[in-house]
Amino acid sequence: MKALSSDPLKSASRLWLYCIVEWLLFLPVWIVLQKYLQSEAALLPWIYTLPLVSMTGVLLRQKCNRKWKQLLAALILGTLAGFFAGVFALKEIPLYAGAVLCAYLGITAAGRDNRLRIYVAGIAVYFAATIAFARIPLLQPSVAGLTWSGSLCLVLALLDSNASHLRYSSFSGAGSRLPAGLRRHNRLFVLLFIAVAAVLAAGAGKALGTLIWHAAQAFFGWLGRLFSGSGGTAPPQEALPPVMPEMPPAETQEPGLLLMLLNYAFYALGAAVLAVVLYYGLRWLYRNTGGLWRRFIDYLLSLLRRESIQNDTAYQDEEKSIFTWEKTVQGVRDYWKNRVASPSRRDRWEGMNGGRERTRWLYRHWLNAKRAEGYLQRNYLTPQETMADIAEWNAGRKRQRKNEADTAASAELLHFYNQARYGEAELPESEVLRLKEKLKL
Repeated sequence: MKALSSDPLKSASRLWLYCIVEWLLFLPVWIVLQKYLQSEAALLPWIYTLPLVSMTGVLLRQKCNRKWKQLLAALILGTLAGFFAGVFALKEIPLYAGAVLCAYLGITAAGRDNRLRIYVAGIAVYFAATIAFARIPLLQPSVAGLTWSGSLCLVLALLDSNASHLRYSSFSGAGSRLPAGLRRHNRLFVLLFIAVAAVLAAGAGKALGTLIWHAAQAFFGWLGRLFSGSGGTAPPQEALPPVMPEMPPAETQEPGLLLMLLNYAFYALGAAVLAVVLYYGLRWLYRNTGGLWRRFIDYLLSLLRRESIQNDTAYQDEEKSIFTWEKTVQGVRDYWKNRVASPSRRDRWEGMNGGRERTRWLYRHWLNAKRAEGYLQRNYLTPQETMADIAEWNAGRKRQRKNEADTAASAELLHFYNQARYGEAELPESEVLRLKEKLKL
């Protein structure tokens, strides 16, 4: 019993961790609401009730399997959280809305697979908050904590995007676990990269650059003295004329918030334009230099991959590189295109090519329609067993004539789906289109 009960506890713990991360991602918003809306006489700070509300929503995720149940449970949990936090004034209504939102995010945490968009939105919120909080006196004490939490969110976003790229590169599913050795090896390099970046940001880069600069100055000064042959003292320098006293500096005003935002936007635009120009310039060189740039890159890669031949080597197999820039650029482009595009835009009838893909599209959307009508899908059943289960489920419903028509269309869909999976011939698109109209999808 203990082994069986450990899996629900483990999944709940993982979802609790996701809830805390989501709370951290939008911490600037919660701080603003806390500072401006909740009264100082409240016994319990409202901002600390939000993770507890999300964790309670995680515990209710299995009982609230319908959208109306989820909304009702989120409304009740948010109201209770506001009541216990001492939120009673009319101006504190946004605090209730924030608690309801956190409760809903906790209830639906298990159904969110792509978390990269949430990380991007949270980092954008931190980017705007670090500029605004330093300019507003009431929010200035929160800048230090915001810096640490923003750095933590940036590290978590890097780890999440790295795991998503590993699943994409290894053709693993969204819910499947990566091999332990690969995951540990990759996370070690990512954490090492973060540690090096943190050390450089803390001032090690400036200190190292200053040390190299002074060493270079001393070396070239020594060379100059060596070749000049002057071993004596340097000639005395002439006295400089007295410098006129400087005028007192004028009072400077700090730039406004809008000017600072425009400066950051200008720098970001300039960096983007420079990256685009560099990309297209290298691409033009790669395609129009008669193979010179390509041969140089290949030579550089072969030089980096070269191994020293051992004396006791009896046989060395021939190695051939299969790396090409076109496939690498296309792979990165397809990865980000699939990540940025919404699932509804990726899964369209017009985007399917051929009868096989359209038949699979019909099967997926037919299953989704049955689930929307109330059918509980069992993932361990084969397609034929799923058809039989749906037919048995339809038999218990009242609309007998419609059920008979659905059974006939389902049998034809199963025949087409088996041909698409196991058959070699391409399915005629006209028959697939006729079946789509018959299923009303």
